[in-house]
Amino acid sequence: MAHLVDNHAVSGFGPRYLSIRKIIQERIADGTYAAGTAIPSEHELSAEFDTTRLTVRNAIDGLVAQGLIRRVQGKGAYVSGIGQGQRAHAAGFRAWVKADEGMPSVRQLAKTKRSAGPWYADLFDIDEDDELYSIRRLNSIDGVPVSLEQTLIPVKFFPGIEDIDVSVFSLYETYAMCGRKVAFAQEKLDVVALSARDAGLLQVEPGSLALSLECLSFDDGGRPVEHAYALNTGQKSGYIYEY
Repeated sequence: MAHLVDNHAVSGFGPRYLSIRKIIQERIADGTYAAGTAIPSEHELSAEFDTTRLTVRNAIDGLVAQGLIRRVQGKGAYVSGIGQGQRAHAAGFRAWVKADEGMPSVRQLAKTKRSAGPWYADLFDIDEDDELYSIRRLNSIDGVPVSLEQTLIPVKFFPGIEDIDVSVFSLYETYAMCGRKVAFAQEKLDVVALSARDAGLLQVEPGSLALSLECLSFDDGGRPVEHAYALNTGQKSGYIYEY
């Protein structure tokens, strides 16, 4: 989308990068740059504001520090929509891996829509014909695959979720950006033998044992908003419970 820029407003008083930073902040606030989507490249912004890429980079640096922008190597800069003091209540895969000083990565295997059907309609208290967003992902730590995850989410609970790049943001971050934070979750653990297909993705032998985790996540009002099923190899990962 093209923008008309008042160069006097951009110049203003003080460093030029601060004026550009303010304009980008305003575009995030009014939804011009929507949460979960990429902002224009440094090259595009420098052309728009008739300045250097270094000036634009300095402008964006401050927004990264505030938590409003997230840089993703090889993809660009994305609007996080979750600034300081607005973090999601619960942490997802990327958050706990980083807390343990690992390097998380998420590969999206499939993303489709399906009808809820009777079982999920009852679980989420929605109609059987309501759509569920189905996302299948492979999670890795330091380049080693550790878990396969299948997640089902009622589309009606999260307006705009399809526009957010879930390979950049965790699902919990995505829910918060859509206005519905996850407050707590219930989990059920089991041990299963991996199929040949799942074992191949996780780079282990077929029939290897894995820890299965069925998780139901709830919002602040106690309503279920996500059902996830994950298979974990135990490599570079584990679970700690506090009572």
